[in-house]
Amino acid sequence: MTKGTVHVYVGPTCSADELHQRFPGAVVHPPASHGDFFSADIGSGDAAVVVDGHYHHRLGLRHKEYLYALDRGVTVIGAASIGALRALELSAFGMRGVGTVYELYRAGVFDGDDAVAVAHEDEAPYSSLSVPLVNLYTAARAACAAGVLRAEDVDIVISALRREYYPTRTQARVLHVLRRTGLPEVAQWYERQVADDPHVFDQKRRDCLAAVDVAHHIVAAGAVGRVVGAEGADWKTTFLRAWANHFIGMAGDPPLARRIAYQQIFDPHYPRVWERYLEEVHKRDHRDCAERPARGLAESLSERIGAAGFPLSAAREQQGWLHDFICPMPDLSDPFEVELLLGAEEPSDVETVARYLRQMREFSSRNSGPLGQEISTVLSAEASKILLCDIWGVPLKQLSREYRSRGIPNARTAVGILQPFIVGTIKERKHVRAESA
Repeated sequence: MTKGTVHVYVGPTCSADELHQRFPGAVVHPPASHGDFFSADIGSGDAAVVVDGHYHHRLGLRHKEYLYALDRGVTVIGAASIGALRALELSAFGMRGVGTVYELYRAGVFDGDDAVAVAHEDEAPYSSLSVPLVNLYTAARAACAAGVLRAEDVDIVISALRREYYPTRTQARVLHVLRRTGLPEVAQWYERQVADDPHVFDQKRRDCLAAVDVAHHIVAAGAVGRVVGAEGADWKTTFLRAWANHFIGMAGDPPLARRIAYQQIFDPHYPRVWERYLEEVHKRDHRDCAERPARGLAESLSERIGAAGFPLSAAREQQGWLHDFICPMPDLSDPFEVELLLGAEEPSDVETVARYLRQMREFSSRNSGPLGQEISTVLSAEASKILLCDIWGVPLKQLSREYRSRGIPNARTAVGILQPFIVGTIKERKHVRAESA
C-alpha cells in the first residue's frame, strides 16, 4: 500500500537543501500561510510539519485551518517555531507537538510568538537576520553547564534579551546586551562557541529535524489524522467554508470557480441545475440518518447557511420561494457537490472559459491602473447589471429573482463573477451582431 507524504513548511529555521539531503522523500514548502492546507496536494495519510509561518504582512494559517487538515486525515505536527506554539494551543484537538521548544512552551518558560520570531529575508532561502530567544535560552543553559554562567543569572540574561525587539536581536546586539548586563566573559564565550559552530545553540533547527523524522515514522505506520475533543462543537463555520472555496476554487486550469461561474451566468437552463443541486445535497445530507427525525429541505438548508429565524413555514408553503431566495454556500472540496454544479458543462464550455480569461488578462495588461496594477473590473456595477439582464433576457426588476435562481446570493456577487467574462462576452456579441447585420 502506498504510504503518505511528509510536507514541511519551513523558512529560516532550516534550509530546504538540508531537509532534502536528510529526508529525500519530504516535500518542502515555504513558511505556512493562509490557504496552504486547502491544497489538493495534501490529503489523508500525509503528515504536515509546521515549523515556520508567515506573519505581519502576510496572513498566517488560522487555527481552524489546522483542524480542517486534521479532519481530512492529515497528521499535523508543530515544532521549533510558530508550529510549536500552535501545537500547544491545538494539542487538545489532535495536533502533535515535538521538540524542546514545544516543551518550553508547555512548561510555561515562554508564552508568546516573540520567543521564536526572527527577522529574515523575504525570499528563499529565508536567511535569518536575528537570533530567536529560544536559541539564546539554549545558549544560557549551556553556559551554566560549562561553568561560565551561574544558574541564578539565567533569568537576568533572558530578561535583558527579551526586552530587545526581536528584529533587532542580532548577534552583535546579543553580545552588546551581555556586556551591558555585566557579563563580558559570557559574551566572549558565546562569541567563540558560535564562531566554531554556527548551529551549536540552534535548538529550533534541531527540533525541526526531529519533527520531520517523527513525521516519517508516523506516515510509514499508516497513521491518519483526526480532530479530537471537539464533539458537538460547531467549528466548521461558513468562514472556514468560504476560505476553502476561495483556495480550492482558484485551483485548476481554468480555475474551478470560474468554470462554475460561467455555468451560472451563461447556461440558460442553470436554474434547473441549481434546483437539482439543492435537492440532491439535501437527500445526501440526510440519507441514512435514522437517529434524527425526518426533516424537510427548508430545515436542511436553513442549517447549512446558518440562517437563524428563517421563515420555515413560508418555505414549506411555497417551495419555489425557497429555490429562488436561499443560496447555501456549496462545498467545493466535495466532488459530489462539484459534479452537481457542473452537471451541464460541456468540453466546449471549458475552452470558452479559458479563452475569456485569456482575453481578460490581455485586456488588463494593456489597460493597467494608475499605479501600474492590472485592472479587475471592466464595467461598473450598474452597467454589469444591465449586461446580466441582456444575457438572461429579463427586465431589471426581475434581476434579483434570476440570479438567486442560479445560486448567486446577491447582486454584488453576480457582478463580481461576471467581470472575468465581460471582455470576451462583449467581443462575441459584437461579432454576432456584425454577422447578422
